[in-house]
Amino acid sequence: MKTRLLLFIRMYFYWLLFFVLQKPLFMIWQYPLLGDVRVIDWLLVPWHGLPLDLSMASYVMLAVGLILCFSFWIRWDRLHYALDGVTALCLFVGLWTILGDNGCFPSWGYHLDRDIFSYLASPKEALACAPWWVWVLGCVGFMALFTLWWFVYKRITNAYSKTEKYEPLWLRRGIWTLVMLLLTGALFLPIRGSVTVSTMNSGRVYYSDNQMLNLAAVNPLFNVVESLGSGDFDASEYTYMSTEEAKQEVAKWLLPDRFYRESESLLTTERPNVVLFILESFSLNAWGAMPHLQQMSEEGVFFSNIYANSYRTDRGVVAVLSGYPGQPTTSLMVAPYKSQSLPQLGQCLKREGYKLKFFYGGDEDFTNMRSYLVQGGFEDRVADRDFPASARISKWGVPDHILMNYAVKDILRAYAEHPEQKRLSVVLSLSSHEPFEVAYHHLAHPYLNAIAYTDSCLSAFMDTLKQSPMWDSTLVVMIADHGYPYPQELQSYMPTRYRIPIVMTGGAVRCPKQIDRLGSQIDLVPTLLCQMGLNAADFVFGKNIVDTTQQEFAFFAYNDGFGLIVPNDTVVVDAKADKVLIGNNKELEYSARAFVQRIMETINEW
Repeated sequence: MKTRLLLFIRMYFYWLLFFVLQKPLFMIWQYPLLGDVRVIDWLLVPWHGLPLDLSMASYVMLAVGLILCFSFWIRWDRLHYALDGVTALCLFVGLWTILGDNGCFPSWGYHLDRDIFSYLASPKEALACAPWWVWVLGCVGFMALFTLWWFVYKRITNAYSKTEKYEPLWLRRGIWTLVMLLLTGALFLPIRGSVTVSTMNSGRVYYSDNQMLNLAAVNPLFNVVESLGSGDFDASEYTYMSTEEAKQEVAKWLLPDRFYRESESLLTTERPNVVLFILESFSLNAWGAMPHLQQMSEEGVFFSNIYANSYRTDRGVVAVLSGYPGQPTTSLMVAPYKSQSLPQLGQCLKREGYKLKFFYGGDEDFTNMRSYLVQGGFEDRVADRDFPASARISKWGVPDHILMNYAVKDILRAYAEHPEQKRLSVVLSLSSHEPFEVAYHHLAHPYLNAIAYTDSCLSAFMDTLKQSPMWDSTLVVMIADHGYPYPQELQSYMPTRYRIPIVMTGGAVRCPKQIDRLGSQIDLVPTLLCQMGLNAADFVFGKNIVDTTQQEFAFFAYNDGFGLIVPNDTVVVDAKADKVLIGNNKELEYSARAFVQRIMETINEW
C-alpha cells in the first residue's frame, strides 16, 4: 500500500519538474527581450515562479490522486490505462501551450490567455499566425518533448507496477483509500495558495523591476486557467475608488462641452465622402517603411502625436469606429450582448443619409466582427468569401493589393452610378500581420517589408482615386488598428509601442497641416464628427483633438495593465501586480485608475 503513496509523490515531482523547466526554456527562447539579466536571475525566476508551478502540478494531481484511490480496489493491470490517458492528455495540452506561448510571446508581449480560444475557433486564422516552417518545427519539438516526458513517466510507473501488491483485506483498503483521499484533498492548499481570503494568482510571482523576469516566472498554463476563471468585464478587478469619485475624476479630463467649442475647420465641406483605412500594425516606429503615407501626411493633415488604445485588432477596430477604449483583458467585439450598446461612426453617418460599406480580405466572423459591423449599420460588407479561391492566397485571406484594388473600383463604380449619394467606406488591411508573408521583397526585416508592401498598395489605391471625379469631394483617413513591438525590445507596457499615425488627405482637405496635440484612437470619431458639424456626445471617452481648449491625454490598455499619457508625464500600472511600472506622479496614477475603473463600470452599466 505504501508504494501507492510513493507513486503519488513521484508523480507530483514529475509534474512539478515539468512546469519548473518551462522557466529556463522561456528565458532562452525570449532571451533577446530579457535585456541585461544577472546569472542569479536564472535561479530566481524558477524560485519565484514556484507557487504557480505547485498550483498547476496540484491541478493535474487531483486526477492522479483519484485514480490511485481506485487502485486499492481495482488491479493495476486494469487501471494503469486511466493514468496513462490522463498523463498523455496533460502532456499534450501542456506542451502545446508552452510551445505556443513561447512562439506567440515576441509579437503579443504577454502570455497566452483566453484570447487564444478566439483563434482556435477559427483554425485558418490560428494557422496564419506563423509560417509553415514554424509549425513544422513546433510539431517536431512537440513530438521530441512528448517522447522524452513520456519515457520518464513510464520509468516511474513501471517501477511501481513491479512492486505493486493487491491488499486482500477490505478494512485496510478502506483505510488506505481514506488516506489517499485526504492527501488528494490537501492539494487544494497549493492550488488555492493560502488559507486566507487571498487566492493564488499570477501576480503573486512578480518580484523584479524587470517586467520580463516577472513574466518569465508566470506559468503559462496557470495564466490560461486564471483568465478563463475571471469574469467577463468584471469591474471589481479594477475598482480603486467609489464610482462617484471615479466619475468626478474622469470628468476633470472630459469636459461636458468638449464637442461644441470652436475649432479650426480642416475640410472644405461638411459632408464629404469618407474612406477610412484601418491599417494592420502600422506603428509610427515603422514610419520609415511608409514613404507613401509620409508623402500623404505632407499633402494632408498629419496627427503626429497619437496612441493606440489597445493591442489587438478587435480592440483597435472598436476604439476607431466606436471611440471606446480597450480594456486590459477583455474585448467588446467578441461579446455582441455588450457591443450592441456601443455608438459607431457608421450609425452617425447613416442617420445623415450616408451609405456604408466595409471591405476586409479576411474572415469577418473572426472575433465576432460580423455582429459588430452589422450593429454599426454595415449591412454591405466584403470579406474573403466574396473573392475567388485564387485570390485568397494569403495566410489570413486576400492580400492587400487585391483587396484595395477591388475596393477602389467598387467605390468609384458606386460613385459613378449615384454621384449625389454620400458614402462611408471602411477598409481593414491584413497583410502586415504576422507571419508577414507578402509578394514584396524590398526590406530585410519581415515586419518592415510587410508594412512597406501595404504602404505601396495604399499608394496605388490613392493614385486611382486621385484620377477620378470623386476626389474633390472625398476625405481619406488612415489610422492603425494598433502598434507593434518594433524594435523588438519594446515590451507590452511601454507607451512607445502604442504610437501610431493618423493621416487625413483627399480633395476635401482644406490645406496641409501637422497637428502635434496629444490624442488617441478614441478621439478620431469625435474629431471627425465635429469637423462635419455633427453631435459626438455619445462617444463618452473621446475628445476633439483639434480643439486647443481641451486637455491633452491618451489612455491605453495592455494585457493586465493600463497607462495614461499627458504632454509632460506618463504613468503605467501593472494591474495584476498592482504596481506602477512607469512614473511617480500620484495624481496622474489616480486619474489612470479612475479611467480604467469607469471604462469597466460603464460596460457593466449597459
